[in-house]
Amino acid sequence: MKAKNENLVNMNRSKLQDVIPLSTPYTIAIDPCNLCNFKCEFCAMHASDEKQDFKKQNMPLDLFKKIIDDLSEFPQKLKVLRINGQGEPLINIHLPEMIAYAKKKNIADFIEIITNGSLLQPDLNRKLVQSGLHRIRISVEAVDEEGYLDLSKAKIDFNKFRDNIRDLYENKGKCEIYVKIVDVAVPTEEDKQKFFALFGDICDRIFIDNVIPLWSDFNELEENFQLKTQLGVHGQVVKNVNVCPFPFYSFLINPEGQVTACCADWKRKLVIGDVSKEKLINIWNGQILNKLWINMLEGNMKNYEMCKKCLLPSYDCNDNIDEFTDVILKNLELKKGENNEVW
Repeated sequence: MKAKNENLVNMNRSKLQDVIPLSTPYTIAIDPCNLCNFKCEFCAMHASDEKQDFKKQNMPLDLFKKIIDDLSEFPQKLKVLRINGQGEPLINIHLPEMIAYAKKKNIADFIEIITNGSLLQPDLNRKLVQSGLHRIRISVEAVDEEGYLDLSKAKIDFNKFRDNIRDLYENKGKCEIYVKIVDVAVPTEEDKQKFFALFGDICDRIFIDNVIPLWSDFNELEENFQLKTQLGVHGQVVKNVNVCPFPFYSFLINPEGQVTACCADWKRKLVIGDVSKEKLINIWNGQILNKLWINMLEGNMKNYEMCKKCLLPSYDCNDNIDEFTDVILKNLELKKGENNEVW
């Protein structure tokens, strides 16, 4: 197998307690499409029968460019821009142009997408690579056509699917190809070895993630799967985390412009602004997000419906700021004083 069997966790991370509040977020996700051609059983966004009060749609190209222009106003570049969210990004026909625009504007050190890969084909592969993308993460959902039909409710030509990933890998230029699958899709050792055999020579890195309770208030997940409750998404030991670190350095922009403080906010309960009507830098420095930070630091997450039920920080958290809440609160107060702001 050519690929490295490893996840993408960067352990050489800044200590958040030393840098919060950030003048520029480290990471943001722009969702170019919250539609999906799969209905994976572990995905709340597309498997839940619960009615959602927002439209599933593509992001208009003009709105995407407005967001990138807004990002140019921040003091620093982002560390990572993810052009994906809660759907399949390749459904948006403007995706290569979006990536190229973000790359041209130089607003991030690193640009990546996460895709199920089912829509990859040679012409699109070339456009994605030529756009300047740094990494493509491909989420494989099963190791054969029957598995896709069972787990993702999707009928695919598995050989063609694999050939298109091979084509992407063979013509990837400087773009890294990362292929992953979830443990419930490869329940036996034989299945795991089949996954590595099928994809281990046509990607740069490969890994098996654990399905975790990513989606707050999505009860079907535990009903459908036997979760490894002691292990996190990358196999790490689960630890209790009281203060979610994610909103202190990241957020998600939905296809119509709503900004939410959490990438797993599938019910839109943590909306902090609307980039179609506001400057992104004002949303980041605004009262709504600051109030969320303070409530988190003061232990008042019961005020937020999604957060009080959420287990994501414990299962997928590489930062822990629980011991530094007092220091961070003081730093937030200092920032207010320096800027003469009233939050």
